[in-house]
Amino acid sequence: MGGTKPISVNVRLLVASNQDLHELTESGSFRRDLFYRLNEFSIVVPSLRERKEDIPYLAKRFLDLANIELKKNVKGFSESALNVMFNYPWPGNVRQLRSTIRRAGLLADELITEKHLDLKRVPVPGLAFTPKVDGTPWKGLSLREIVEQSTTAVEREVLTQVLKNTGGNKAKAARLLKIDYKTIHGKIRLYGIQIDREGRSISLIAIFMTSIGEAFETPGT
Repeated sequence: MGGTKPISVNVRLLVASNQDLHELTESGSFRRDLFYRLNEFSIVVPSLRERKEDIPYLAKRFLDLANIELKKNVKGFSESALNVMFNYPWPGNVRQLRSTIRRAGLLADELITEKHLDLKRVPVPGLAFTPKVDGTPWKGLSLREIVEQSTTAVEREVLTQVLKNTGGNKAKAARLLKIDYKTIHGKIRLYGIQIDREGRSISLIAIFMTSIGEAFETPGT
């Protein structure tokens, strides 16, 4: 910085982040010019719960390492242990899997079972909700109309809660819901959802209840 002549260098720069830099750039939290200089080639590594097919390989690899370190000879995993690992959300990602396998290897003799893993089922945050509909605002509507508008309400509620959980990070919410960024961005605009960085809802367009309520209250409908 501030030099008057170019200096030749020969380096390869690798950058890792646990946040979506594109999202941070759009929000102004990360320098746009730096992002585009770094972003020549990107590799997105999804969380462990998004690539559960890797769990058996990683678990076996970590068990082999634990056997060497702990001087043990645990052969593998029971079927129930594998099922538990597949159904667990792994909020601590691969590091949690490694520490879990190491602990289980220490406790087990020949085979790691469900009790050695000691994994309690943890609900994925932001996905538990119960859409509320007071009274019978669907009176006079066909089943198809009720289903369509109920689907709209559920979709909006899911998007709102997941965005609250991710602090308004649309890219992270899209990965959690397994949809692309363009899709979630369009739905957020459609439903008028706005979430700040603390996960608080700024404003919501109540499409479902407003549209049904108007249909129910208007004379002759």
